[in-house]
Amino acid sequence: MNREWMFPVGIFWGLIALGMFGAGKPLTTFDLWLDTHDAPVTAQANALSPVINCLNRVDVPWRVAYERYTSPEQPVEPVRDWMANKHDFDDGGFSDAPVAQRDVCSQKISERLTILEYDKPLAMMADRYVQALEGVTPLTLRIGFYQQSTYSAPSYVLPPDFAGQFQPRADTYLATSTALRQRVEALDYEQRQAQLKLIEARLGKDIHWHLLAYMIQARDTLNLVSEGVKNRTLTPQALAKTTGELQRAWDSGQPFVRTQLPEPERNKVPRYLWFDIAGPTQKYLNALNTLHRDWQNKAEPQRLSDDFYAVTRGYDSLISRYNRLARAEY
Repeated sequence: MNREWMFPVGIFWGLIALGMFGAGKPLTTFDLWLDTHDAPVTAQANALSPVINCLNRVDVPWRVAYERYTSPEQPVEPVRDWMANKHDFDDGGFSDAPVAQRDVCSQKISERLTILEYDKPLAMMADRYVQALEGVTPLTLRIGFYQQSTYSAPSYVLPPDFAGQFQPRADTYLATSTALRQRVEALDYEQRQAQLKLIEARLGKDIHWHLLAYMIQARDTLNLVSEGVKNRTLTPQALAKTTGELQRAWDSGQPFVRTQLPEPERNKVPRYLWFDIAGPTQKYLNALNTLHRDWQNKAEPQRLSDDFYAVTRGYDSLISRYNRLARAEY
């Protein structure tokens, strides 16, 4: 790999979920050696990316399908809206989940973590997650678990004693995936901050830096809003402040996006990503601004609840779009 390309390409391992493996352990070890030679955080992000990929492409559809399973008698608003606007989510959604489970949620998701000796508890949690997923899968296959999520009024014809067999395994799966997600998110955030500093030190605040900084700010904004809603500590002032910071993070990258050609080869992919996430970015910002406006106007609680859901959905759409494009390009 060209030295000019190694660093900026490696940086994006912390944001995208490639989930790609070499032909056996020797090649995997060599890949990690190359990453470590570039920077330890690059190797760590490389090792973490298969776990992120598995969670992004399987755990989200699983949880939505489970919500439909537990409430089959009435439409579930998030599922209905998600499927009605499926084009916003380009990871394949429900139809892709069974295939993705086979391809990217095998026991190999912890292989790089083990070889690198990076966060042994996480490797063990990833293994337990795969075991829990494999434990519940034979039962979900019996009822068309994912397919039922696309219907407005699914009717499950459950085999005798199905619920008694399924529920304990589903509970185990949910507890295991929740623990894994919490651990992964904490490590991923640390990696992104370290990567941002490395980019600035090596390349300056170029287009790679601004793209990564924006994606970090997008997640920080969602965390602040979600935690504030959960703990009832969010204020209109805090919401306006974090929305303004997100807008500035987006605006600050625009001069680099409009750079006159020719440009360095390494800048072409992040420049393309900037253009392509512009739509989801605007929807996310619009949802945040709508929540703030309705709150200021003392809207009904249901309206504010709908606004908050639009914010979370806006972020999901953004990260889904980004991940799909980044997987295809890197």
